[in-house]
Amino acid sequence: MVKMTYYDKISRGYEQLHREEQLKKIFIILDFVDEDDKILDVGCGTGFYSKYFKNYKGIDNSVKLIKNNKYCSYGKAEELEFEDKSFDVVICVTAIHNFDDYEKALNEMKRVRKKKVIISLLKKSSKFDDIKKAIKKRFKVKEIDEEKDVIFVEKLVL
Repeated sequence: MVKMTYYDKISRGYEQLHREEQLKKIFIILDFVDEDDKILDVGCGTGFYSKYFKNYKGIDNSVKLIKNNKYCSYGKAEELEFEDKSFDVVICVTAIHNFDDYEKALNEMKRVRKKKVIISLLKKSSKFDDIKKAIKKRFKVKEIDEEKDVIFVEKLVL
């Protein structure tokens, strides 16, 4: 059974609450994604920005957030149900600090990506330093300072 999450409770107002700040990050991320890349968005929320990607799949553990987006499905970041190297790029937009086990989630993201992982991390997260260290342990990244987040872009691994 899937338990009700905080995000299930705020699902009706989620986009209104987060749309503007999430789009700022998506437009930065788009500079590092090729048009034909197959994208996995881990912790996608409503996936409202899926329209900016040609080949998009989102997963989230909030059933109510994903229910109106045909490109999104239920899933846990720590247990991605995809084959190794299933996606060109894995993105995670301001969600990783909410995961039950961010280390396991990072390993899963690394496993299913072919080219790179792009993660935005909320600066004011109490876990910021620990998550940043875990990201840098697994990936060679470029850091982009955004207003509320730091965006970590893995350098091409082909």
